[in-house]
Amino acid sequence: MFYIAGLSLAFLSIVGAIFHLHQSASLYFDVVALLVVIGGTIAVAITTLPWHFFPEILSGLKKLFLGDKREPRALLTESMRFIRSSHSGVPAKDIQVQGLAKEILNDGAEMLSLGFSSEHLRAILSERIRETCDRQSRVANAVRSLSKYPPAFGLTGTVLGLVSLMRGLSDASGAEETGMRMAVALVATLYGLLISNLIINPAGESLLKQASIERKDADLALQAVLLAADRVPLLECHEMLNSFVHSKDRIPLSSTLSSEFETPQGRAA
Repeated sequence: MFYIAGLSLAFLSIVGAIFHLHQSASLYFDVVALLVVIGGTIAVAITTLPWHFFPEILSGLKKLFLGDKREPRALLTESMRFIRSSHSGVPAKDIQVQGLAKEILNDGAEMLSLGFSSEHLRAILSERIRETCDRQSRVANAVRSLSKYPPAFGLTGTVLGLVSLMRGLSDASGAEETGMRMAVALVATLYGLLISNLIINPAGESLLKQASIERKDADLALQAVLLAADRVPLLECHEMLNSFVHSKDRIPLSSTLSSEFETPQGRAA
């Protein structure tokens, strides 16, 4: 959602600058330049993007354009519910979070029911987190690498425009027509710079940030599974999991402990 908002703001800024210069927006439109830059960039994307990671690409694009519904407080609440369920011997079901954290909690519940030790849980689930986040990071870095090509194709479009300009000069074109052809030639370079620095590179940075957030949430979910495996008291679980998030997202102790679970006083007794 922020990606779309940023693009919209940048577009409005460019339009405002054009009108401030008292120029027509049609002066900055050229079909040849558009075809060269966009067509060339798409061709490179087809060649270089890791399409065998298509689920990660699709998921990343979905978050990029529709927004990421990440709610740290909700993840904390579900993690504590997971631990309470494990303490009571009833595996947690219908985990109400999304993404990799949900997979880790579901896999953890299954392995706990099969009697896996905390050491084995850590080893297995940590590797699953590393593998998934590595795939997401590779997709993000591939998109970022793609940003270096549009300026090159923009330069190609400019060269094509300059060739047309030179031919016009050989045909004794007037100064006005020569100026127009020169402007059209430079539009291709403008397209390349805008597509690279306004669309593709920010998209790659956003995908990389999403991968980092996904790893952090998965680490919290993993910690919840390990705490459940070691049957750590709820108060300690509450404080440990709250340490994974910003203070404004932490859940209060009153929502974690209830009368049927032991408190520090109950343990001391």
